[in-house]
Amino acid sequence: MNKLYLGDNLDILRKIKDESVDLICANPPFNTGIDNKEYISVFSTKNESSTHTCTWDEKAEDARVGIKERSESCKIYKALNEYLSGYDMLLSNAMTGNKGAMRAYLTFMGPRLVEMHRILTETGSMYMHCDPNISHYIKVLMDAIWNHDNRKESNSFKNEIVWYYRSPSSASKKYRRMHDIILFYTKTEDYAFTTPKPIYENELFRRYTVKDTIGRKPDRMQDDKEKYKRIRTRTDDAFLRDVWDDIGILSPMVAERLGYPTQKPSLLYTRMIETSSKEGDVVLDPFCGGGTTLDAAQALNRKWIGIDSSIIALDVTERRLKDRYNLKQSDYEIVGFPKNFEEVRELASQETKHNILAYWAATRLNLMPSKNVDKKSDIALWALRDEKRSDVRFVAEFKAGKPSPDQVRPLLEYIENDTTDIVILMTLEPVTSEMQEIAGEIEKFKYKGLTFPRLQFWQITDKFFKDPESIYDKLKIPGKLRVKPTKKSDRRFPDIQFDSSTK
Repeated sequence: MNKLYLGDNLDILRKIKDESVDLICANPPFNTGIDNKEYISVFSTKNESSTHTCTWDEKAEDARVGIKERSESCKIYKALNEYLSGYDMLLSNAMTGNKGAMRAYLTFMGPRLVEMHRILTETGSMYMHCDPNISHYIKVLMDAIWNHDNRKESNSFKNEIVWYYRSPSSASKKYRRMHDIILFYTKTEDYAFTTPKPIYENELFRRYTVKDTIGRKPDRMQDDKEKYKRIRTRTDDAFLRDVWDDIGILSPMVAERLGYPTQKPSLLYTRMIETSSKEGDVVLDPFCGGGTTLDAAQALNRKWIGIDSSIIALDVTERRLKDRYNLKQSDYEIVGFPKNFEEVRELASQETKHNILAYWAATRLNLMPSKNVDKKSDIALWALRDEKRSDVRFVAEFKAGKPSPDQVRPLLEYIENDTTDIVILMTLEPVTSEMQEIAGEIEKFKYKGLTFPRLQFWQITDKFFKDPESIYDKLKIPGKLRVKPTKKSDRRFPDIQFDSSTK
């Protein structure tokens, strides 16, 4: 059965059986050194279970000690530890300049690569999509792990693939970066490999074609009016090269675009899956983000497993699978976030999980991270999915225990200092009459000729799981909360621009 996990992928990978995955397509966060506070605090939800991978701190030190301890009893961890020891020496002088960012990143990635190798079948393959700034570091780690048993008959490394694309960029005193690196490894020499098919696409106005290109004769693509579009042509042998220049990045115009940070084109992952797996095989994406790999795997009739530490990412993935394939939560297994009221109560009983619950609840309200987030604030701002009303700012917080006026007063500061337009407080028990009175005394929010309460309450009950739209009976919010299924040509979320590798 297909599975979607919320949580630290290292913990989840360690629970997956040996040699049970046929293909891994990994696109981890790029260690670019860019401080994307908006991305970390909202899309990666830094207060959930996400890990900041670019700082050498106490957590990174503990992870490094853990690798060393495992190396004493595990051959593959021993190989990893030896290579990381070299990096410890090499990067020690960088501790003051970038706070050990690269050393922390490699310590983060190392154990995850070990577990990915363990769960790959003997005929399995892996594609590691990397930033050119780190691909050479990652390759050394993968060489150590994939060849830890020194099998002379096997050369696990197969290709360094260059994904070449064009993208707008400003002038600077260096050459413009227009490629990513994809490292292609196999477990043994007995691996699946089907010659990649050529993809003919319109450079600027490509349709959403994960399904459309499968089994289709390479030909000039037509638009909805049966008129030929402008295409880029290639000779057939171009698709056997290690430079993939026939798949461009997603322009803001294409219907495939969801607005998720630096979303990758599905055709890129369609090629990996078609080439290195068969129908019915299991495809894993341990950093699944907005679900690009899972989308392509579903279209190609593969089984899939997706893991991410962000509820925001999994919310986008859920909507994508429902929109594209009419998949509901009952069609695949979901692990790590609530599916019923009892699981909500369980999360509420764990203080460290309150932010997970708050983010989950906000997505159930059809809210999404706002473009108007304040870089200097730790507050997560939300917006309606209705693009015409996306300028309305929301703060959505969850409070455990018995509701009281003391829980409301700190929220009033967000309204008084104009951080937000509407605050939604989510609870498990009814709010008190005094809290209702406080909310009633606050000046209303005026928007497009209408007024709305600035402080509102949502009591999460079992009724929500039986009738999700029941939450709209009391909440008064600008625009339509009931988001109708969109046409294929309009399936997208409002764009939010960040620099990251998430799909």
